Amino acid sequence: MSSLIASDGVSLTVHTYTDLDPRRPTILAIHGYPDNHHVWDGVAEQLVELGRYNVVAYDVRGAGASSAPADRSGYRFPQLVADVGAVIDHLGVGQVHLLGHDWGSIQGWAAVTDPVVAAKVASYTSISGPQLDYAGKFLRSARNIRTAIDVIRQLLESTYIWLFLTPRLPEAIFRSGLGSKVIGALDRIGRSGGPQRPMPRGENDYLNGLNLYRANMPGPFLKPASPLPATEVAVQVLAPRLDLFVSPALQRFTGSIPARHRVLDIAGGHWVVTDRPDVIARHTADWVDQTASGSAEDLGLDAPDSRQR
Repeated sequence: MSSLIASDGVSLTVHTYTDLDPRRPTILAIHGYPDNHHVWDGVAEQLVELGRYNVVAYDVRGAGASSAPADRSGYRFPQLVADVGAVIDHLGVGQVHLLGHDWGSIQGWAAVTDPVVAAKVASYTSISGPQLDYAGKFLRSARNIRTAIDVIRQLLESTYIWLFLTPRLPEAIFRSGLGSKVIGALDRIGRSGGPQRPMPRGENDYLNGLNLYRANMPGPFLKPASPLPATEVAVQVLAPRLDLFVSPALQRFTGSIPARHRVLDIAGGHWVVTDRPDVIARHTADWVDQTASGSAEDLGLDAPDSRQR
């Protein structure tokens, strides 16, 4: 474990699951809300067993052992992207392969569509978190009954966002203990039925993380950027079929990124990273290996609806 000071003075805690060997590709994982770096423990164990990667995660500002900014503006995308770049520089391994889940995935998209930070990223695997401008475009994409149903489904699945944007009410719900119970129940949807690793969450994970929503939403949904942000980074999207918050249709809507990407439907719910860490590790390792060998350039869009287990 190590720490670094972000550009605005926030302390970010970095957790290394392996020694950092410059001869090995480095996978840098970013967690979502209301998690901390421990959400990656199972995936990291699987990747470490393979013996060919450096594996690192960090606590996003305000979560886990990282400190929180003084006000909500410290959670805006420019600062989150700067944090990703600062962590990469701190590791001193050159380019990294990003792996993001939920809000970690949203931050990852912001990073790979930022020219400065994208130059430090060799590949990106996104799980259950869209690029927010792409999401805004998706909500305007209905052209027939099927796509209209997809949009309506996503609108219903996104209703929790408006609760999180409400002043003080979410804080009261989480301080009462009800919020953590609800999230625990939602976590069980789509599970494989296998043994579950406990996910330690602190009150700061629940409360501070609300500022991710409040600092960055709903702007991109109401008025997505035009043109949409683009990236040259090779992107893999793993879309859990039973995700209650980010529908597979939205995750397959990959905006204006170039042909160096693939989208794989996988079994599982929103917290598939803790329920099926072997699946996440296998697909992540495959994407890292293909990117390192250069074969990802040849994947194109040939498997946007591939069904995986």
